[in-house]
Amino acid sequence: MAATTATALPRPSLLDRKIKHRPSKKGILAFLSALSAGVVYIIFHVAHDLNAASVTSYAPYMMLGMALLIALGFEFVNGFHDTANAVATVIYTHSLEPNIAVVWSGICNLAGVLFSSGTVAFAVITLLPV
Repeated sequence: MAATTATALPRPSLLDRKIKHRPSKKGILAFLSALSAGVVYIIFHVAHDLNAASVTSYAPYMMLGMALLIALGFEFVNGFHDTANAVATVIYTHSLEPNIAVVWSGICNLAGVLFSSGTVAFAVITLLPV
């Protein structure tokens, strides 16, 4: 008769369990609500600003849209790198949960943009024709 040995399956680590945790429906709804409110705000204010301008050609608006899409794409990719660098230590040391660390990083990056002097943005604006 052969003896059988029972081996315990390795238990997933705490970090693995936290990463595999799905966001709640309330969190997804809050995110989508904030995103849609931001899009509506942008559309409203851009339309309000464009009412004062006379439209002779749509080419400048198309070029502006392309420039904004390129800039947003760059910022999106750059945000991945900033967040990875900012949260790597706190996630690795288990100081914060990964989801919370990424949210804090996003909040701090947004605060940095909102409270900065805007020197670079104003320098770029001076390069654009009226």
